[in-house]
Amino acid sequence: MARALMKLHLKKNQLHEDVGKAPGAKITEADIATEEAKGGVFAKRAQFAENAKKWNHQSKAKR
Repeated sequence: MARALMKLHLKKNQLHEDVGKAPGAKITEADIATEEAKGGVFAKRAQFAENAKKWNHQSKAKR
């Protein structure tokens, strides 16, 4: 039997709120490490942010 797909429910700027930064501010490696140390949903958000850095963001490509 096949596994059900995992769904990721994201709230825009939630990681920024967790870290205490303004929306649009840069999330540093130290911020990601701090959130990963908390565990649980905080670690998942931090891992998502780390993975998203590797993506080809179209807005940055146009510059």
